[in-house]
Parts: sequence; structure tokens; C-alpha cells
Amino acid sequence: MKVSVILVGAGLGLRMGGAIKKPFLQIHGKPIFLHTIERFAQNDKIGEIILVVGESEIKSLRDTWQNALDTYKIKKIIPGGKRRQDSVYNGLCQVSSDAEIILIHDIVRPLVRNEHINAVIAKVKESGAAILAAPMKATVKEVGDNFRIQRTIPRNTLWMAQTPQGFESKLILKVFSQFKNSDIEFTDDAQMVEKAGYPVYIVPGTDENIKITTPEDIRLAEALLGQ
Repeated sequence: MKVSVILVGAGLGLRMGGAIKKPFLQIHGKPIFLHTIERFAQNDKIGEIILVVGESEIKSLRDTWQNALDTYKIKKIIPGGKRRQDSVYNGLCQVSSDAEIILIHDIVRPLVRNEHINAVIAKVKESGAAILAAPMKATVKEVGDNFRIQRTIPRNTLWMAQTPQGFESKLILKVFSQFKNSDIEFTDDAQMVEKAGYPVYIVPGTDENIKITTPEDIRLAEALLGQ
């Protein structure tokens, strides 16, 4: 089955601070986005990769990194939209018509394991929609007014969603077409598929598959990549 990957990195990255957006911050002398691309480019099941970044970054990306990108399976570099779901939709519009499975991944998750990419693909073949996720380890409290605890939520039923999130291409294209003009802001792609009434399944991952959000995440990623 032909598998296409959309790497999404068009957000502002305000929580990181500084003038450089998160995908272009360096870890071990290489930008985060390139670490992430390599994880997918090295997988022989992946047929193409589409980068979705901020419109203002496209020229700089090509000018600085085109030679490196030419060695990978990059089909296109395209601008994102106002919301994450708009950026993903822009990417979906560029996927090859013969793609059977589409993976959507945060470009600032550079530590995803090849075995987990393969596991998501396998689960999508079996069930139509699957996401990588890690089990919740902390005790979770629901809090009301004045920070008063309302209840403790059983953590054995809670999972922290990660990416890649994978879908049969016909399914995800149908769902995004249904909600593309919706005022609902979806926090991930699986939420949209759930809203449309389709089942989505979990593929167990690990806590190492972090999303680079804060300076502390950079230090953690440096340590993990150094291993």
C-alpha cells in the first residue's frame, strides 16, 4: 500500500520564545524538522513526504536546505493555514491520488521510532484509523472554581495522544471535506474523525516521542538523541 506523510509545522511556536520558530531550532547541529524528516524518509513503506510550514519560511527553507531535502522523499513544501486543521487540509490537497494511507505528524516530534511508524501503518490497514499514544502516568485531577478539586479521574482509561496519526486516505479526505468550513477548532486529526462517527484506535507508544514546545524539551531531545 502506498503511504504518504504530511509533516505539519506551520504554527507560531509562541511558547518557545525567541526569533527562530521551533522547526528550525537546532539539535546536535541539525534543525528539528530535518531530524523528523529523516525518521520517515528512512522507512521503506513511505512513498512521499509533504511539508507544511509557515508561508514566510518557504523561501528560506529552500534557499538553505534544498540540497538536504533533495535527498529525501519530499514531494512538495506548501504553506499552512490559520488553524492546524487548515494546514493539514492544505497538505491533504497535495497528496498523490494513489495514496492509500495518509500519516499526519507534528514536524517538531523528531524522536518517533520506526517501529511505531510501522505499527500505526499496520493498524490503519486493519481498522482504518489509528494514532500513536502513550498511557497516562500521572494522577489526573478535575478542578473547578478556586482550584478546588472536583474529582480524580481514573488514569487507566487515559492516553496522551501523539503523532503520527494515520488514516485510510478515502476516510480522512471525506472527513476533512465535511469539516473544512467548520467553526470547531480540532486539536488533532483523530478528534475530527471521532466527531464524524468513525472509530479510531490506539497504538501504544512511549514518552520519548515528545513534541518540542519549550526550551526544556530541547534539552531533553538533545539527551535522547545523544543516546
